[in-house]
Amino acid sequence: MMEMTKLISPVQAYLESGTPMNYQIMQKLPWRRKIWGTHVPASLLDMKRLKKNGCKIINVMRNPKDQLVSWFNMSNNNLPFHKMEPISHYYPDEWNSFFESFVNGQQPQFSKKGEWYPEYILSWYPYRTEDNVLFVMYENIKKNPAKEIRKIADHLGVERSDEEIDQIVEATSFSSMKKGASARHVKMKFFRKGEIGDWKNRFTVAQSELMDQKFNEKLSDLDIEFKYQ
Repeated sequence: MMEMTKLISPVQAYLESGTPMNYQIMQKLPWRRKIWGTHVPASLLDMKRLKKNGCKIINVMRNPKDQLVSWFNMSNNNLPFHKMEPISHYYPDEWNSFFESFVNGQQPQFSKKGEWYPEYILSWYPYRTEDNVLFVMYENIKKNPAKEIRKIADHLGVERSDEEIDQIVEATSFSSMKKGASARHVKMKFFRKGEIGDWKNRFTVAQSELMDQKFNEKLSDLDIEFKYQ
């Protein structure tokens, strides 16, 4: 039975999307562990209640330049509602216009007008030392997946042998997930590159410098170091 359960994909839903039926389905599932995803800032969550109820949180951050390139492609390829009125002008098809919309906080992303990725990070940063919150950097997962997966397992209180960690590394590698993608994900171009440094193929020098400036202005006092290559 244990081996069979390992083959069952976990049920996942996003807090900010779908219908109330998501919550109804989750409540009826007999599983002790359930997975929710979200893109919202911590200010929109009841963090004290989540901790009290035993919720474990994994916050994954990516360097803002690769994050924006990924978001640009996701918006254009996978989110058709971004092309509908009255929000289509916030998500232009053209890169330079999309860049300006994003860094000026014009895109509606569960935040106040004028806020964007730095404010999202600032909302979560105070919780970095909470014992139910783990910060993980995307670049660290790419460069040393076994180490980061072990951190995640320890955070969740899950014991795994080195052999099992190696199997998870292989199963969750970008190449493995892209190869095993469903027809729906292939059509969506969901798995594109997953690389560190692909931003250099999109950003102009001026855009890169502007991004650095904006992040330094808001996050220079934080002990967060992004890896850009």
